Amino acid sequence: MKKIALLSVAVLFLFSCGQQAKKAETKSEDTPKEVVVLTVDQVLEQASDLADKEIVVKGTVMHVCQHGGQRCFLMGSNEDITIRIEAGEKIGAFSQEQMGSELEISGVLKEVLTEADAHNPGAEHGEAEGEEDAETQDAHKILAENQAAAERVFFIEGLKVKEL
Repeated sequence: MKKIALLSVAVLFLFSCGQQAKKAETKSEDTPKEVVVLTVDQVLEQASDLADKEIVVKGTVMHVCQHGGQRCFLMGSNEDITIRIEAGEKIGAFSQEQMGSELEISGVLKEVLTEADAHNPGAEHGEAEGEEDAETQDAHKILAENQAAAERVFFIEGLKVKEL
């Protein structure tokens, strides 16, 4: 009787371990994380919507900075369409041997903030300081108009690199 009880406990133990493994496998298969790989052209077209989000971009390395390889430039459909990739702590550095290689970079798309973007007349010259003169008002108006028309520049803060 003891042998049957021990045997049934052992079988029950093995059976329960097998079920947990199957549940874990099913869970990971039910929720596959689909990664969309974008071209450089697509990233630049959708940059406003993708800003400050993690993306994956694929392109050809057009240039690697010679001073430590802290950045590289991926080329899009032609040499005029490029995006800067900052290596950062996660990637470390790019190498000169990667020139001409096809890379897939995971990273966060960031916008370059220019001085015009940072200029905020309300914060700089509050009402407490008094009235602005006509020249300052004209300058603020010109800055605001140019800011709206200025080209927005983006770069990718790299997290992971994969050579294709």
